[in-house]
Amino acid sequence: MKKEYIITAVVLMTAGLALFVGALFASDFDFSKLDISKYETNTYTVSADFDKIEINTEETDIVWIPSEDDGVKVVCIEKEKIRHSVSVENGTLKISEKDTRKWYDHIGMFSKSLSMTVYLPSDRLEYAIINSNTGDVSIPASFSLGTADITSSTGDTVFEASVDGLLKIKASTGDIKLSGINAGEINLSVSTGDIAIKSLVCKETASISVSTGDTIITDMTCGNLTTTGSTGSITLKNAVAIGGFSIKRRTGDVKFENCDAEQIIVQTSTGDVTGTLRTAKIFLPRTSTGSIHVPDTFSGGQCEITTSTGDIDIRLK
Repeated sequence: MKKEYIITAVVLMTAGLALFVGALFASDFDFSKLDISKYETNTYTVSADFDKIEINTEETDIVWIPSEDDGVKVVCIEKEKIRHSVSVENGTLKISEKDTRKWYDHIGMFSKSLSMTVYLPSDRLEYAIINSNTGDVSIPASFSLGTADITSSTGDTVFEASVDGLLKIKASTGDIKLSGINAGEINLSVSTGDIAIKSLVCKETASISVSTGDTIITDMTCGNLTTTGSTGSITLKNAVAIGGFSIKRRTGDVKFENCDAEQIIVQTSTGDVTGTLRTAKIFLPRTSTGSIHVPDTFSGGQCEITTSTGDIDIRLK
């Protein structure tokens, strides 16, 4: 009897697999065609005044776009049971995702991307708070903010707006990309995601924390740079700090290219520390089994580099 059950189960599994493969061929391997959910585009208009914005979503990509007529509207591609509420409360534009699905509505392997396009005037906003789970976030250079706080899980964040005060972005496996930004203070944090920064002016401290993700910083001027990480490497090109660099990595490499700071402190275990600096320093290199090559200069700020098995090779530009 057990043998008959096993044979029946194998036949049913084979038939199901055949149907699945047949469906893939019929859809030209376009997995989105296998999604049976119903989608619709909805537009929410806003007439009340506001100077702050809060957005909370789970699966929706978020994009800000300057409005041509200074009007405010939110255009969403939504599922039948995933809608958004849009309202203004005490001077704050609040946008939140309303998921009314039952447990069985979550069954399924394929789904189209949900999106939210927020059309806003280019007037300065006091603050923006955005919480997104799997959705991406994109804020272009057209906007100016007092402060900004963005949290995501697997979604990527692209941020190009200017921020007078603190810009805080936290992600898990999502990447963070900053470009062309003037900010008062920056606090970036990722786990396995990468961080890419280009053309950044930060008046105070730029703080960056990563785990296994890589960090690339190009053309940056800041008050101070403080960064910690585990296995991720960090590369700095044309990066200058009026105060100091404080860079800590475990197994990741540290690379400088035409960089400078009044004081430089680098700590890594198995990672190498290499590259070029702009001005002379008082070099204090230490390593256990790695090799050391630094300039024979005894003026300028202090440059303390400590590794375990990593090599140290620093030259002056």
